Amino acid sequence: MLLFVVRSLVDHPDQTEILLLPHQGGSTFSVHVHPEDLGKLIGNCGQTARALQIIVGASGTKLGQCFRLDIVQETSRLQ
Repeated sequence: MLLFVVRSLVDHPDQTEILLLPHQGGSTFSVHVHPEDLGKLIGNCGQTARALQIIVGASGTKLGQCFRLDIVQETSRLQ
C-alpha cells in the first residue's frame, strides 16, 4: 500500500524503492525516490511526510508492531 501511495505522488514512479528494515520491536520503511521527487514526498512543511508516517504508524499499531518511515535523501544507487 505504501509503495502505491508513494508512486502516485512522484513524477518518477519507476525510480521509487521501499526497503523494509527490521529493528527491535518493529520495522522501518526506507523510501528512496528520484532526487527531483524528494520535495513532493516531503510536502509543504513536511505535511505529506507526516501523513505518510501516520498511516504507517497506524498500520503497525493494528498489527502490534512499531513501524517507522524513513525518507532517504541520497538515491545514487537508483540512478
